[in-house]
Amino acid sequence: MIQQQQSSTGTSAGKPPKRSALLVGSMPFSDEKTCMSLALDTLGPALFSLPDGEVGDKTPAFPKGNRIAWVVYAIEKLTSDANSWEIVKQPVRGEDGMAINYEKFQKLKPKHSPTDMPHHVQLGYDDFARRSYPIFQQLRSKHNLPDLKFQMGVPTGFAMGFAFASQIQWLRYTKAFNTIIAREVNAVVAELGSDVLIQLEVPPELYAAYMLPTALTGLSLIPIKDLLAKITPGAQIGMHLCLGDFHNEALVHPKTLAKMVNFSNRLVDEWPAQHTLAYVHYPFAEGLTPPSTNANYYAPLKDIHLPSATRFIAGFVHEKRSVAENVSILNSIESARGQLVDVACSCGLGRRSPETADYLLNLTAQLTDV
Repeated sequence: MIQQQQSSTGTSAGKPPKRSALLVGSMPFSDEKTCMSLALDTLGPALFSLPDGEVGDKTPAFPKGNRIAWVVYAIEKLTSDANSWEIVKQPVRGEDGMAINYEKFQKLKPKHSPTDMPHHVQLGYDDFARRSYPIFQQLRSKHNLPDLKFQMGVPTGFAMGFAFASQIQWLRYTKAFNTIIAREVNAVVAELGSDVLIQLEVPPELYAAYMLPTALTGLSLIPIKDLLAKITPGAQIGMHLCLGDFHNEALVHPKTLAKMVNFSNRLVDEWPAQHTLAYVHYPFAEGLTPPSTNANYYAPLKDIHLPSATRFIAGFVHEKRSVAENVSILNSIESARGQLVDVACSCGLGRRSPETADYLLNLTAQLTDV
């Protein structure tokens, strides 16, 4: 058991860790300042970027915060906007205020055309970034980490499809939502410049890649490429290949990593020259289902190709694997890749308990230096 008082990656004083770490986004602590403080206290110099913890506003409707469940935050923004959206089907909500599973989401019907919708919808990702960035700056200075970037995570417009009553409308409005998301990303990039790293989170695209024949993988990249084209040139962008983690339940259950490798290779091959691909994060656990301990499962990772400056981040750290098992999985991944890799959990921690999240922060810290 890793000791909870361990901090600053558990390395000797002044010695940098062997590997860097990524925090995907959400954390289940009281507010954004607490999330960022705990992350820096535990992982310190292992982090190259820091999300704000994605807690959001805690209300009677959303007692744990309205940002803890990724795109559900944006869907709830639409649901509350009666001028632009008609609720066709009410959600079945749990104690946290969110739908209880993927099948029980609310279903919405738009009242504006795809062309007009961007004029009527604001999701507020930029507002949360503005709220958290000054706190981030204070904490970065306190920890003397001048190179640390502020990490802003967003979905693509394709993810908004969870809320559409019609699949045809889902496809018709994807680019409209990319326009909205890009507008908010661009506002932050304009204000923060090179101090912000944008993380694109793509569960539905990865799901589509697994459902489609390999020859049609390019179709699953269309929403990503459209959003990238709308983001101001020069942005630093990381890719979170996500299996889904709503209520700690995955959307994708890959029996092999081959399609994920093909997906990321196609994305790299078609990456726009105007943006920097900072990292690609691969998920290896499926929510509460821990990652495989079979070394052969990770063999396809040898075929990944990335630009020389792009980090490969292995999302395997999991509370249901022992420390020794986590180390063994890391060894299998690094053996397949033929190099050291950076480490992370498979997804954000916002759906875990605070105690489990604290343990995972410490476990991640230990794994940066084994």
